[in-house]
Amino acid sequence: MRAAILAVVVAGCWTGPDPATAPQPPQVPHRRALRVMMERTPCFGWCPVYKVAIYRDGAVEYDGGNFVKTTGHATGTLGPEQIAALDELFRSHHYLELRDAYQEHRVTDMPSVHTSYTPQGQTPKRVKHYLGDDSAPHDLTEVEDGIDRIVHIEQWIGTDDERRKAMHE
Repeated sequence: MRAAILAVVVAGCWTGPDPATAPQPPQVPHRRALRVMMERTPCFGWCPVYKVAIYRDGAVEYDGGNFVKTTGHATGTLGPEQIAALDELFRSHHYLELRDAYQEHRVTDMPSVHTSYTPQGQTPKRVKHYLGDDSAPHDLTEVEDGIDRIVHIEQWIGTDDERRKAMHE
């Protein structure tokens, strides 16, 4: 009985390893905050297929699929003026007021463009745009083309001429 009491007392006094010297679990890396995302899907022809993600810190991640100069993963960086230009692009074209989808198939075999924009401190706004839907406002196309222009997407997908030449090689 004395041995059992002694074991309980000793166990109750022991606090385990010193937290200052105990090994710490690995830190999970903080995921960068996504600002803009755009994905262009396949069509019946030679439309470039790729995704581009732009983060608040200016990091750009590109993933190329078909009919692009660079397939696979590539990265880049945008400066503060380009990030500001993206914010202005979405603001001036009233992106947050657009419908969530423009997907009527009035013309077949066209690609789609999926975009998202996350203003500072707000939830993401996403828009799905089937390019065969002629009800989509011109502002949406301006946003899609503006993203490509601001990130200099041709560095990865190539120009139309470069992509045409690659198809015939």
